[in-house]
Amino acid sequence: MIDTYMAALGFEKTTQEGRFSNGAYEVWDLVPRNVLVDEDGDIFVVDAEIKQI
Repeated sequence: MIDTYMAALGFEKTTQEGRFSNGAYEVWDLVPRNVLVDEDGDIFVVDAEIKQI
């Protein structure tokens, strides 16, 4: 679910677990314990790291 969500935002998964990049930004620590999903299937990221590259 996280991979699909990030791909829809234009991010590609890197070789490290929970790490994604779109060429301008890198987002990591997107693992199940840091992502909440509500009853409608909406995703809420609660503790990710983001860096401009």
